This record gives sequence, C-alpha cells and structure tokens, in this order.
Amino acid sequence: MNDTGLKFIASTQDVSALAEDYLCGKEALAAFFTSHYARKGIIEDMAGRLEGKFNREQACRILSAQKTFAVVKDGKERLRQFVDRHGFIVATGQQPVLFGGPLYILYKGLTAARLAASAQEKLGVPVLPVFWNAGEDHDFAEVATVGLLDRQNRLVSLSLPEKGGLRQDSYQVNLGKEIESLLDDLFRILPDTEFRPWLYELLASGYFPGTNLGMAFSEYLARLFAEYGIFMVDSCHPDLKKCCRDLFEAELFDAGSSIEAFAESSRAVSGAGYHLQIKPSDSDTSLFLIRDGVRDKIRLGQEANEFVLKNTGAKLTSGELEKFLRESPESFSPGVLLRPLVEAQVFGTLCYVAGPGEIAYYAQMRGLYQLRGLEMPAIFPRLSGILLEDKIARILDKFAVDAGSLKKGADALARELLGKKGNPARILAESENLKSVIGAKMAAIGEVAGEIDPTLAGPVKSTGESLMDSLDRLEKKVTQAAKKRDKILVDQLKKAQVHLWPGGKPQERELAAVYYLARYERELLHFLWENIKIELK
Repeated sequence: MNDTGLKFIASTQDVSALAEDYLCGKEALAAFFTSHYARKGIIEDMAGRLEGKFNREQACRILSAQKTFAVVKDGKERLRQFVDRHGFIVATGQQPVLFGGPLYILYKGLTAARLAASAQEKLGVPVLPVFWNAGEDHDFAEVATVGLLDRQNRLVSLSLPEKGGLRQDSYQVNLGKEIESLLDDLFRILPDTEFRPWLYELLASGYFPGTNLGMAFSEYLARLFAEYGIFMVDSCHPDLKKCCRDLFEAELFDAGSSIEAFAESSRAVSGAGYHLQIKPSDSDTSLFLIRDGVRDKIRLGQEANEFVLKNTGAKLTSGELEKFLRESPESFSPGVLLRPLVEAQVFGTLCYVAGPGEIAYYAQMRGLYQLRGLEMPAIFPRLSGILLEDKIARILDKFAVDAGSLKKGADALARELLGKKGNPARILAESENLKSVIGAKMAAIGEVAGEIDPTLAGPVKSTGESLMDSLDRLEKKVTQAAKKRDKILVDQLKKAQVHLWPGGKPQERELAAVYYLARYERELLHFLWENIKIELK
C-alpha cells in the first residue's frame, strides 16, 4: 500500500542510441559487454568467473577502514560473513554533490542495494552493495551546485562559492562558515513540513564547517542509506591506493597497451554505428598525479621514459614516477577509464549499477579489462523515470495529458490544448481552410496573370504571401487571447513542467533529492525501493 500519494513513471530519458539498444537487449551489443544483464544465469556465471579472482580479506579491510563504516547496519557481521562464505559485491558510484545532489543519486544507491539483495537470494551467499564516492573528480560547477523548487514552484539553485578558481578535488574543497549559511538558505526554500528537523539533523551530520565536500557527501549518504546496508568507499582512501600500486604501475609503464586496447574497443563501437561516449587519446594515460593539492593528468612525453602533466606541462621521468609509486601511491588518482578496473581488482565487482552515460562508456572498456586480466562486471541499469506527486498528477488528469507531453514545454502544450477546444479551435480551423482556398485561388490567378504579363508573377506571389502572413498574425492573436482567458491552464501546466521537466531537462538530473525528502522523509526511500524491479533469471 502506497500512502505517500506518489507515483513513479519508469522510463529512460534522453539516452544515447547505444544505451537504448542495450536496455532493449539488442544482440549487436553482446560483443561489447560481459553479457546482457537480463540473460538467464548471468549472476551465477559472473560469480563462477570471479571466484579466486579477488581478495575478500583485502576488500573487507578497505570497507571497514572507511570513516562511515560505523553507520552501516550490521557492518561487522556482514563483512565477516562476506569473507567466510565467499560473498560478492555489487557496486555503483558518483562524484560528490552539494547536499546529496539530484534524485538519480538516490536511484543509483537504492538500485545497487536492491540488486545486491536479489543476487544474494539467487547465489545463497552474502552480496554487499558498495557506493564509490568519486571525490577526486574536479568539476566544481557540477559538484558544488544543487537545484530545487522553492515554495512558489520556481526552479532555484544553491552553490558553494568557488575559492580562487582552483581545479580542486571534492576532498580538497573545505567547508567553512558558508556551509551553515547555505543550510539556512536551503531550509528557507524547502517546504514547511514535519520532517524538516529530521532532514536538518541528517544534513548537518555531514555538511558542517571543518569537513570537506567529499567527506560530507559520504557521511550524508551513509546515514541516509543506513538501513539498506550500503557501504561507502572514498576514492581517495590511502589503503585503496596501496592495493592498486601494481595497476597504477601498469597504466603508467604499459600505457601504450592501454591506449591501443581502448582505441580498438572504441573502433568496434563506432564501427557498429554508435557515438563514442569517450574519445580515445593517443597520449593520455587514465592516471592523475596529485601534487600541492592539484590533480593533473599524466600524459606520455615525446621522449622515451618521459611523462608530461597535462595542465601544468611539467615533465617527469619514469624514475620519478616509480619513486612516487613506491613511497606515496596515494599521490595517484585513477581516471574514468581506470576507476572501474580499480573496483574490479579490489572488489571483484559482480555487477555495476550504471546510468545511461555510464552504460555507453562501459561498452568501450571490455578490451581494458581483458588487457589487465580482470573480469568486466555485468552492467545493470539504475532506476530511471519521473517521480509524480499527487498534486501534479491532479493537474495532468485535469487536462488529460501525460508527464512526457510536458517535455516540449508548458507554453507549447498550452497552445496545443487551446487549439483543440472551443471558439479558438473553430477560428484556427477556419483559418487553415481559408489558407487552402487562398493557395488554390492565388495559383489560378498566377497562371492567368502570367499569360497577360510574366512580370506579374512577383506581385501575385507577394500578395499571396501577404494574405498568409495576415492569417498567421490573426491566429497568433486568437491564441494569445485564448491563453489570457485560460491563464489557469497555462499556470498549472507551468507548475507541472517545473516539477517534471525543470528547464526542459529530466527531473532526476535537475531536482535535489532533499526537496522530496523534506516532503516524505524515509517513506520516499521505501516507495522507491518498491519501484525497483530486479528480475534475475
């Protein structure tokens, strides 16, 4: 029984052709993945291939060393069972975002937890959900801004001030007194409900002066997901880096093989007619060096045993990098193509829960897994769709429209609806009929006029166009008058649009989860959990 008044419209929104074909199970994509996620026996097959391929004790040490480990429900016992009974891990991840970010981050975490529960039932051994906090990414504008709706149903945003224009990782964006002001601003915007004290305590436990943006995100999500048993892993954890020293070394000193393996996989994808999510490079490694608080991509230099930092242009020898690897592996950071390999090596990832963009770039990665002797996980799509509140559902029902129709915009939909009913519709229909008559008559006049004098063709044409323009202007005036008369319709459609397609973009990517948590508290999570359908054959 759903007592929230919420509905969930499951759909894939704005996805690439490759992601769409993968979700549909198109056979042509089989060569790019381990197997399709809906194939019968995929979980058992993956478990068999992974057995003996990763160190469970090492994975256990890394998970238990996280600062948020104490929050995980029954964490110690579940890790013990994971080791003793030869368990597995389902992973997902995201870079940190202010105040927990958009709805799709909830969808990722909950899908991973639901999939882990289903895989555990299927295999009869523990399966742990792990959320990788990619805190070493440094798209400041993306991680430091969150969008939400105010009490007047307007789309607004809150942002951390950028300090000095530095390309800082999330774990180096330290939070000061400004975070308290932002929290106050957030709660001035959020709806006034009984759940505000709970949400304030939850956010304040992570986002406070003296911590950093990455750690705040981990703490918040760990507490939010506590009852679902999700383990948070911080990408910058030193123990994690130490376990990956050999993988980092291969990425540096066998970079040519990585570059060629990725290029070959990418050629296969583009050859099948798909757009590449990530463009191959002939000189970039997928490893960064962190020095003096700056994360800089390592590229191959022009000389043998020479490397160059992409942003600063600083040159390093292979000997210098070897020393860094030996003495401070935490100075290295995996890029987007290496991060999945790190997960596979450390956690032996059984399945990875991905969004549409991730599905597309995983299709380019199979060659990298094979090169490093690692198993590519089964790629499962996260929950995706539109969260529909009862107050918005009533608007859709009132005007007999669906959520998808608002993607085109409230004004466009209003014009469509107004054109279908009452006197405006009759006027517009008659105008269209008149245009047809004028077109036919002007064509006849043109023929006769041309026989009189060929130079009359121009005046006849301009006269016809002038008549058509006059009718177009009349139609616009009729529509505008109708819109004024039906202002309620237009205003309510705009309200629905900003909730479902804010700024014409998918709700799940634009609206902060905290807006809905303020309205529904943990019932939102329970509702979403019930809407995640995992069918393992």
